[in-house]
Amino acid sequence: MLPSLATAFLLGLLLGSRVPFFPLSIVVALIAAAVALATLERRARIETRFAHWLYGALLAGVFYWSLFAFFAGQGQVFLARDADAEITGRVVAPVQHAPGRVTLIVRREPVQTGEARRLRLVWRAPDIPVFHGDRIALRAKLRPPSGSLNPGGFDYGAYLERQGIDAVGSMTGPGALRVIESGQGKAQWALWNRIDRWRGDIRQAALQTLTQPGLGLYLGIIIGDRGYLDEELRDQFMVTGTVHLLSISGSHLGLIALLAFFIFKRLALAVPSPWLLILSRAVTPTRLAAAFTVAPVLLYALLAGAEVATLRSLIMILVALLALWLGHERQVLHALAAAALLIVLHDPHALFDISFQLSFLSVLAIALFLQRQTASEPALTASGVMGWCMHWGRGAVRLSGAVTLATVPLVALYFNQVPWMGIVTNLVAVPVTGFVIVPVGLLSALWHIVVGGMELPAGLLNQGLCTSIAEAVRVLSLVPASEWHVAAPSVPIIVLYYVACVRALAVEGPKADRVAAGVAVSLILMWWIWSPRLVDGDRFRVTFLDVGQGDSAVLELPDGQVVLIDGGGAYERFDMGRGVVGPYLWNRGIRALDHVVGTHPQLDHVGGLAWVVRHFSVGRYWMTGERRDERFFQRVEEALRERGVTQQVAAAGMNLLSAGSCRLLVVYPSASDLQLRRPANVRATGTDLNNRSLVTRLDCGVQSVLFTADVETAGLSRLLETSPLLPVTVLKVPHHGARGSLNREWLHRMSPQYAVVSVGRHNSYGHPTPAVLEAYASEGIPLLRTDVDGAVWITGRLSSDAFSVRRAHDLLLMPTHLAVCLVDCERANWSRLWAQWNRD
Repeated sequence: MLPSLATAFLLGLLLGSRVPFFPLSIVVALIAAAVALATLERRARIETRFAHWLYGALLAGVFYWSLFAFFAGQGQVFLARDADAEITGRVVAPVQHAPGRVTLIVRREPVQTGEARRLRLVWRAPDIPVFHGDRIALRAKLRPPSGSLNPGGFDYGAYLERQGIDAVGSMTGPGALRVIESGQGKAQWALWNRIDRWRGDIRQAALQTLTQPGLGLYLGIIIGDRGYLDEELRDQFMVTGTVHLLSISGSHLGLIALLAFFIFKRLALAVPSPWLLILSRAVTPTRLAAAFTVAPVLLYALLAGAEVATLRSLIMILVALLALWLGHERQVLHALAAAALLIVLHDPHALFDISFQLSFLSVLAIALFLQRQTASEPALTASGVMGWCMHWGRGAVRLSGAVTLATVPLVALYFNQVPWMGIVTNLVAVPVTGFVIVPVGLLSALWHIVVGGMELPAGLLNQGLCTSIAEAVRVLSLVPASEWHVAAPSVPIIVLYYVACVRALAVEGPKADRVAAGVAVSLILMWWIWSPRLVDGDRFRVTFLDVGQGDSAVLELPDGQVVLIDGGGAYERFDMGRGVVGPYLWNRGIRALDHVVGTHPQLDHVGGLAWVVRHFSVGRYWMTGERRDERFFQRVEEALRERGVTQQVAAAGMNLLSAGSCRLLVVYPSASDLQLRRPANVRATGTDLNNRSLVTRLDCGVQSVLFTADVETAGLSRLLETSPLLPVTVLKVPHHGARGSLNREWLHRMSPQYAVVSVGRHNSYGHPTPAVLEAYASEGIPLLRTDVDGAVWITGRLSSDAFSVRRAHDLLLMPTHLAVCLVDCERANWSRLWAQWNRD
């Protein structure tokens, strides 16, 4: 009964979260649920009392979400952009470390009405240690949580808001922060402070003892510091389906619990028989082992930083241990339902968290698989080690396959991957990590806490184990087709997939229905794996991606050719190629780029291209011929060499491609401009690089788009002198809307119907400047901004003069106004939802 009630409650939470957007539809859904339960009741398929409990749980979920949302909205913060503030507060979470920086979650104390209460602060080049529970003072510029807004992309701002973060900020250098009061002296913070200090000691010992990649792996899986993990190594774990091993997930805690339970039970059974008999009168060895297992699991969770995902896994394991203590160890589904209820009652937003969904879906798949196997398979009759190994191997492969099939829709949705290798790799990686690497690393950490010292105990052993698994993953990631990226599936297709899975695995019902459901599951999987890109020979699309303070545009031509112009930047914490460009291309079914254009060698334009070149097939790479010594540019050149792509210099007059009536023409700079070289000992300034940017023009039928990169006024003046300037349909505003790139005569000559400025939210340059905004407004040119509108895309057909301009912001669901436009607002939200699913 509990699993059914928990499912109804979770469904109610889901409906409650949609009430602000679809109130009429939710009412209809609740009425339909009541009618369905009444119908089942009349047909004697369900008892009246149970039907009432189910509907009550459904309504309770709706009401609980509404109540939670109401109280959460009472402290709503209206934060001014880049508000400079003196902040005093308490560090309320374990401090996260990475090379050269620390990340703090701070609760402001005191806080005034309307001020940001919970802050996420990054301190670069820190000079003093800070720990969980410390009271600190600092000065920082705060801004609302935000991220890029692209079709089907990850919204980092929304993610932070769900974590309860009201504002983000940063500080740099020594003296930027001071500790007013240590958490050691406060009773409520003393334990957390002590644990965080232990984590700091372990980290320092590991830094003194271990080297990469073993260092990053050790810190990631033992104390939860993933800031030291190399991004390339993380990608390799993702490709091999073992990325879950890099975080303190349910698998780590579960295997530690299993190992501890086995050891404690064996110790209990090893007690002399007379003592065991006396002990059994009070508590069984199973109960005793369950009770003692709580300590190591709890210590590991706390030592790992007690992050939200870790605590959720901890709750699941503690509930399972409680079931063992009560003698209900076979009621796995009841324990899972109880854990889910505890988590969502504390924070209903957990329902939409990736770790919550994947963890519970994995455990559910394991529980259902084991139940089905127990009910359908006969007892093992084969004898000998070989027979046992064959039986265990078949079961392990089937179980791994079941978990993979259960989670593949969510992995495809969030990570654009089908990690097929995980079916095999996890058979070895999970037990080796859980039974060897984690226990050895945890014992070393505990021994260091007890004994102290500068170095980590058993350092050579930890180094060898972590390095070995990293090398094994690297080699496996080189297997052809191991990295298989797909378009993220839509929610309706995911629902259809799970419905078909449930029907295909049903014990009762006509066999023909189960076979049909199995075929449907196979077809859906094949479609996801294929992820075809449909080309009709008539339609073209140009998308200006939201890559923050940078540029990136994707051109999709009627014959299927694809061009990428710039790839955004690659920064300390975020690579736009990895986080924005790549997922967008996969969601469009694009795995190959015919042309990549690096307009000029600046970080915010070509930094993200290194990752793109390594993960996509690239036909030709175009550049200005300008080279730089900076590391970001070297990474791009290394990626091009590794992939065997030749860099080609483009100049005015060159036709980079032709696709029917579409062509991409370089209009600036000319070959003579490119030949004007500076002396070798003179470093290029930003203005020099900007004014040598590649300017290209796409003509498709009667429509045209001009891509101006970062050209400034001097370059625009050269364009006026040397190039025939025809009016364009859409203009990419030069240099993110900087005042130094405003040429009113040139703008008047171009006379675009629309203009798009690629610019970052809260950028420190003030782009686009008021003068630029006024100039476009005076010309009557609608200006679209990626910092406000998100990604902007233009679609048209060769067979028609019409074209459309759309914004990612238009796809966001908007709260309905009950007294103003209830029906119209809800209809508009359904249109937006359909557009999200359709990804047109």
